[in-house]
Amino acid sequence: MNKLLQGFERLGLYLRTLLFDLNFQHYISLQIIPLCYLLVLITTAGGLAFLIVTQFMQNIWLGLFYLCVSPMIFLIWVSICRVVLELLIVIFRITAQLDHVSSMNDSLGEVTALTRPLSRLFQPKPARPIRTTSRQDTPPPTNNRR
Repeated sequence: MNKLLQGFERLGLYLRTLLFDLNFQHYISLQIIPLCYLLVLITTAGGLAFLIVTQFMQNIWLGLFYLCVSPMIFLIWVSICRVVLELLIVIFRITAQLDHVSSMNDSLGEVTALTRPLSRLFQPKPARPIRTTSRQDTPPPTNNRR
């Protein structure tokens, strides 16, 4: 009974923190994706079993054909669904990392604004003095021949 109450308390906390998060601070999709994969496994296996049984009722040879082909169909379909779901997980993780980098960039901007006056003191000085006049100020030579 105590474990049941703890389970309900965890469920209540889950609902409060994820489902009713109006600011969308947490991604619920990352926690739903394994459930979606489990549903894909169950529905694919059930659908193929239904297909095999109905084909056996209609024709024994068609039922044997679907019985032989269905494991390959199952593996291909489940593999494609797994790749798509993993891609979604990677996209959500990249988004979370970009949020983290963005917050780091904001704090780095504050730090550089504070240290910019100090960085001018430690700039290296050139070994040779910089010329103020250059050849670009003089006009190009003209050829007066006609």
